[in-house]
Amino acid sequence: MSIFQKTTIALARSPAVGHMMRAMAARTSLARRFVGGADVDEAVRTAEKLREAHGIRASLFYLGEYVADRAAIDHNVCQAVDACRALAAAGLDVHVSVDPTAIGYMRDDTLGEENARRIGTAVQRFGGQGCDWLVLDMEDSSIRDRTCTLHRTLLEAGIPAGLTLQARRRRTPEDLAWAIRQRTSLRLVKGAFPERELDHAGRARIDQAYLDAASIMLSREARDSGFYPVFGTHDDRLAGAIIDLARERGWPAGSFEFEMLYGVRPDWQIALRRLGYNVRVYLPFGADWWPYAIRRVGENPRNAWLLARSLKADGHYFG
Repeated sequence: MSIFQKTTIALARSPAVGHMMRAMAARTSLARRFVGGADVDEAVRTAEKLREAHGIRASLFYLGEYVADRAAIDHNVCQAVDACRALAAAGLDVHVSVDPTAIGYMRDDTLGEENARRIGTAVQRFGGQGCDWLVLDMEDSSIRDRTCTLHRTLLEAGIPAGLTLQARRRRTPEDLAWAIRQRTSLRLVKGAFPERELDHAGRARIDQAYLDAASIMLSREARDSGFYPVFGTHDDRLAGAIIDLARERGWPAGSFEFEMLYGVRPDWQIALRRLGYNVRVYLPFGADWWPYAIRRVGENPRNAWLLARSLKADGHYFG
């Protein structure tokens, strides 16, 4: 991990800095770039605009870091359920993303599973108009096995649950071997902030691991089982290779999708959509935007200028 990344992680986790940033401006340029709304209604309006203007879909994610406080957990769950209701009312996919540590897994696994079931039941109840999923985000290695277990438990209960896997993790092909035999959705990402003992190292090796995983996801076995591949990448080289592979193996353009972060490479999102491919954005909403937004800077130093603009928002400066 680079010094720049370590610095941005420290900024993301600092309560003092986060409080200062939120006090400085409710919606700075940094927040507006990467966050789709301050509340559910605003986020759904953003999702509607994306769908109407470009045919781009959204997965709503309520912002909340690792929480153990019961009131905060309950609030996070209510926000996810409200997002399901609001998406359905707008005629959009009832598609939400959830961090297990935001819904109870920092406190008690049983509580986390109960809350995941509650959100998944809301997806079932309000869904039916499109591609409706509760997608579990993958966090750090301490929660990985529990997240995979939760995914299996939800599927066994008949809940439309998807999972995020990180290509850089060496064990991802093993997880994929099970997942592609299920009627589920899986979002493949490269994975941020590596752990040396668990991961592939180096860009070239991680890219190859991503394509190896994509090959498994686009196999005949996956297609026959009703598996729905989602490729979370902003890398047009990888996307092009995936498109070629899908075409060679007979996967129609509408049978898989690309997912990107809201605010990152919107031009490429639109271009892919114009080529006929399904595109979805991971669309965060809520007031606690600072940790999420600063991590986007850490993942791509080219976004650092947005941080500088944010620190000067509305005439305020750090002294």
